[in-house]
Amino acid sequence: MKTRNTRMKLFTMAIALVMLTAALAVDAMAQQIECSSPARKVAAVTNPAGHVITTRYQLDDPNLQTLLTTTINAKRGCLVAHLSGSARITDNYVVFQVRVDGVPMEGHLPGLAGLLTPVVFVSIDASPANDDEQFIDPTKVVAYNFFTQLDAGTHTVEVLAAGGSNILAPFFPSVNSLVLTLEYR
Repeated sequence: MKTRNTRMKLFTMAIALVMLTAALAVDAMAQQIECSSPARKVAAVTNPAGHVITTRYQLDDPNLQTLLTTTINAKRGCLVAHLSGSARITDNYVVFQVRVDGVPMEGHLPGLAGLLTPVVFVSIDASPANDDEQFIDPTKVVAYNFFTQLDAGTHTVEVLAAGGSNILAPFFPSVNSLVLTLEYR
């Protein structure tokens, strides 16, 4: 009986090792995405009044509301976007997306199981102190960097967001001091 259990444990460990090796090999084969060019221009946009997020993010039908938008006239090259602010979370999480001409930039989470659109999450920490987020409304600093390759021309850059799928009035999440800074050619 002990021999059978030992063999089963060794077999299980061997399978786990093969799966781990395969996963690492796939990760090693994945091509990284790069973008490089001199940045000669800088643009920034904010709304000092802040933003109330009334749109619910649904995994099966993701909705996002526009928080900031600006237009840039760029030469061919790399666009780097820096997004920062302070998010008040009222239902588990807030998601953000930065788009250029309607396309999410590099740096978002890729489509995961059940996630239909690339976003970045800001979530409540799992702790007993945060069990009732509707009343404590934790605030978290958000800071993200994104990039994409641009063709020469005029481009629209947008910052979008949505709150947890159960947000309710008057407990809508909000974002303050949200700043989008762009570096480009």
